Amino acid sequence: MPLGPWLVLLAAGLFFLALPLPPPPPPSPSLRDLLPYPRQEREVWVAQHLANKASLQLLLGAEAARAYDRLVRLELKNQRSGKRAAFLEAREALLAARHWVQAIGQASRGNRVSLEGLPVAPHHVLPHATEIRAAASALGLPYGVLAAIVDNEQYGGDKAFGLSRGVREAADTLAERLATLQGQAPLSRTLGLAQMSWEDALKQEARLQRFGAWDPARPFPRSEAEARQALEDPYLNLLFTASRLRGYFNALLGLPPEDTRPLEDPWLFYLGPAWHNYPLRAQNLETWEDSFHGFFKGLFYQVALKRRWHLEGRTLKPLRAWSPGGNEEGHIPMPRLQP
Repeated sequence: MPLGPWLVLLAAGLFFLALPLPPPPPPSPSLRDLLPYPRQEREVWVAQHLANKASLQLLLGAEAARAYDRLVRLELKNQRSGKRAAFLEAREALLAARHWVQAIGQASRGNRVSLEGLPVAPHHVLPHATEIRAAASALGLPYGVLAAIVDNEQYGGDKAFGLSRGVREAADTLAERLATLQGQAPLSRTLGLAQMSWEDALKQEARLQRFGAWDPARPFPRSEAEARQALEDPYLNLLFTASRLRGYFNALLGLPPEDTRPLEDPWLFYLGPAWHNYPLRAQNLETWEDSFHGFFKGLFYQVALKRRWHLEGRTLKPLRAWSPGGNEEGHIPMPRLQP
């Protein structure tokens, strides 16, 4: 080989070595760095976070615990950076997480579950447990994700002393009548348990057939009026919602559209409710009430929908006897500041 090419390669290598190296990425801040408190109080909240994480690992496994840790760090980073966050302060987020983990522990052990103070609407979710599990299973999703979406949407409809639900239902009724009479309606584009849009429902046929989730004896809706009518059926509303969600997950995870394998990553409990509620915020990894609490709702319902419960006010009671193990009430001790 002539000497010329070797000299060119040598010169290129020396030039590359002479270039300044890019600075290393900044280290990921530790949890302590994300807690804006004096040292003594900061250690209390670090201990609380670790207690929450350890409890979830015992209850639901290491992956769920890591997903919890990821969510908390994301919330605290958002608080510090000025991005949208669910809480104003770190201590509020960790206290809410503690309350959720206690409820998950109580449900896991089949004990009475106190939901006092949590933004949750089990009276809308538990009556549809069978439909939620069936629709999620048909699309290979954890059913807790779908249950969390229903809870978020119905809890939101219950707020403002029923005003938002009343306005929404009145708009839905008017829109459905217009759709029946005119074939389309300018109002109210979402309806039903999961507040699924009729436009998105009409786009789910190919995926539902791919998963074998659509009854071939049932005609698929072709118009707005037919889609609205289908979405009034709780199971079909959930089936369309699960299909839309599975399309998002496949795209996000880099899976081909025809991939029908069951998905189990606990981080889906954040992504699902967040994306369904506000896709742009979810894409930006923001945290807000529906995404932060939605994650814990997903974990909670993944446990709670395995059995039947009786609801009394803000308390769930199991319908059958249960032999608990470990801490009977699922209690997580709260570290206290030293005097």
